[in-house]
Amino acid sequence: MQISQKLFNQQAINNFAKLDAEIQKIQEKVSTGKNILAASDDPVNAVSLSVAKEQKELLQRYSDNADAADSRLSLADVSIQETVNTLRRITELSIQAGSGTVNESAILKEIDALTEVVVEIANNRDAQGQAVFSGFKTNLVPFQKELDGSVKYIGDRGQHTVQISESMKVKTSIDGGTTFMAIPTASGVKSVFEIIENSRNAVKTASQFKRQGSAAGHAEINFVLPPDPQEWTFTLTGSKGGVSISSTVAQGKVSALVTEINKNTEFTGITATENTETGAVVLKENFAGEIIMKDVKIKGNDFGTDNVTSYAKFDSYDGMGEMVGATRHITDTDQLISSSVNFLENAASHLGDQLAVVGAQMNKLGQQKEILAERQILVTEKIGDLGDADLAELITRLQSLILSKEASQATFSKIGKQTLFDFIR
Repeated sequence: MQISQKLFNQQAINNFAKLDAEIQKIQEKVSTGKNILAASDDPVNAVSLSVAKEQKELLQRYSDNADAADSRLSLADVSIQETVNTLRRITELSIQAGSGTVNESAILKEIDALTEVVVEIANNRDAQGQAVFSGFKTNLVPFQKELDGSVKYIGDRGQHTVQISESMKVKTSIDGGTTFMAIPTASGVKSVFEIIENSRNAVKTASQFKRQGSAAGHAEINFVLPPDPQEWTFTLTGSKGGVSISSTVAQGKVSALVTEINKNTEFTGITATENTETGAVVLKENFAGEIIMKDVKIKGNDFGTDNVTSYAKFDSYDGMGEMVGATRHITDTDQLISSSVNFLENAASHLGDQLAVVGAQMNKLGQQKEILAERQILVTEKIGDLGDADLAELITRLQSLILSKEASQATFSKIGKQTLFDFIR
């Protein structure tokens, strides 16, 4: 079979083009460091590489979510801890006020300033400007101060979560309603702001009201009351012991209380009469022992107020009927420093529980972040195994192809220069 010069030239050109294309592809692999430039290079591994890259992107999204959640949870943790520290400071101030060693006005000013601090903490925002304690309503200011000084929560109870794995979500914070507005106390559910206000009221009236009054053998009690009747409960102790006395009292009407006290004379040693001129309850200890009235509870008064309208004036008298010492004002124990300190402890304990909730989420998050980091390393290694070029092998192959091309070109050039006379010599 004879091959024409034209066909020979065309075949040579085609072979050179194939070599050039292969050389170019290898050069591109070397320059990019990638072994698979197109799916056609290795269809099976190309599919595996695509899946691995998608997995890497998914893991990165989980990791980004975890970082965002970690940031918000850390801010929530710090905010709650700062609130606890603020409550401890208010507790210290309250105790100081109770001891009478510090100026009351200075304490009240500091408590007012600390109240503002707690409001600011509760309104903290994250790096994206979203409120941490507002539930789902992240664009608003969740805690707002009203004209009367009270603090209102206008957020909701929503709790944000983010996906940090195919099957796991984590909370990014806790809502302000649960954290700051739902503190269980002996007087019902209160907000941290109500408890601080209660402490302020207790400090303000600390010098006016006491937990108990005592007298040696003879005492008189005058009641200061609002228009409506009230149910009073208190402990009355005499030489024979103490009992709890409960009775309804009203302005100018103490006969029911006198009757109740006399029902318990055998247990206390105390006899009561009513002074019809003054309306006072007169107490006499039958054995000249000490009379103690303490721990008053007034139904409906379950929190301290800055304007006390219900209290008892307790006066002590000697055997000659002369008043001894100053009048002691006794009111509901919720008005007292000791009670306000208990409420502050309730608030600190509740916030401690919320810290535990946040801490549990942070621990969960920390463990998952470690797992994500390990998974990212593994999938990155897999992508490298599938897609990264073996540069040493490619360069060796490239050099081989270049030599082959140069040899082919030299041969083609030599053959192309020959004439018929060269073959018939």
